[in-house]
Order: sequence, then structure tokens, then C-alpha cells
Amino acid sequence: MSFDFPKPIREAKVDLSGLTEAQILIRRGVISLGERAFGPRWQSFFATALSEVAGRRITQAQVSQWISGSRPVPDALFEPTRRLAIRAAEDLERRAAEIRMEWAPAAPEEDKADLATLA
Repeated sequence: MSFDFPKPIREAKVDLSGLTEAQILIRRGVISLGERAFGPRWQSFFATALSEVAGRRITQAQVSQWISGSRPVPDALFEPTRRLAIRAAEDLERRAAEIRMEWAPAAPEEDKADLATLA
């Protein structure tokens, strides 16, 4: 079972003709990371998080340019983006574990132990 976020209200116009194959792959990776880690309206959140990791200001407008293909993702931001991806994955794993702990059914032995403490 997968929970997909709704599509953005407005799709960006995309022209990748000015990008190399490597730049297109990095762009795809940025989009994938942004959507998976931050949801359908990911660009501002991604820019803020990348700014923190990169130690320099990244704006939503810059991210939008990368997505549209009007500018490539700068080479200097590849490593910070990779670090952000690892941090985002760790955060998602932590949050998933918290949800499981709160919502997973208790094992039968745990149920008995809980009942014994109530008696």
C-alpha cells in the first residue's frame, strides 16, 4: 500500500534541451528527493533544508529554475544534496518507526503483562 500525495496544482514548463545527460539525471534525483521527503509542495521546504546543509542561501526560485531546466543544479550543490538525501531518509525512517510504535498492535504477551499491571 502506498500513499501518494496529490499532484501540484500547476505543472512547471520544462525544457531540458540545454542540459547534459548528467545534469538531467541530477535534476531527476532532486525532484525525486524533494517529492518523497517534502511532499507535493516541496520546493520551498527543499530550498530551506538544502540551504542549511550547504551553508549558503538557496531560494525556491533557484530550485524552480533547476526543475524547469532553465538552469542546471550547480555542481557545488551535488554533495550537499546527497547529504540532505541521507538526512531525509534517516528522518523518514525515524518517523516511520515512531508511527509503528504508536499504532502497531501489541503482541499477545504484552497484552497479558499490561493486564497484570492493572490488576
